[in-house]
Amino acid sequence: MSERDVATVRTYLRLLEEKDIDSWIELWAEDADHYYPYGTEMFPPHMKGREAIYRAWKGVPDLFDSLRFPIHEIWTDAATGTVIARFDSDNVMKGGEGVYQNTYICVFKFDEDGLIREYREYFDPIVTAVAYGLADIAYRR
Repeated sequence: MSERDVATVRTYLRLLEEKDIDSWIELWAEDADHYYPYGTEMFPPHMKGREAIYRAWKGVPDLFDSLRFPIHEIWTDAATGTVIARFDSDNVMKGGEGVYQNTYICVFKFDEDGLIREYREYFDPIVTAVAYGLADIAYRR
């Protein structure tokens, strides 16, 4: 299972790079959970279900001219169906309006069919807020 799940993580990032959200969402279980533990107010802390995840992500690729997510490390726990990936973003904003670079550690948990049932995305929210011009929203309080 861990080889299959690692392949899914690689496909997950490749489909994001290709901006193919319609194929990307098929990697998710129907009742999947998606969490942004440190997303501040920029992102919902929890999304439940494939449809909610799709709605949140469908426009993301349109913000960029290009997306690239080089993987640095992947750890697996076959007993729990968990894959942890450390990767970067090296993304060019739409219209050449800058580059969005961040480092991610993401925890993927898979169901018995190899679909993502739980996802937790850890990143530097300050880098994200500055790149997207959301610093006022993220730190309003």
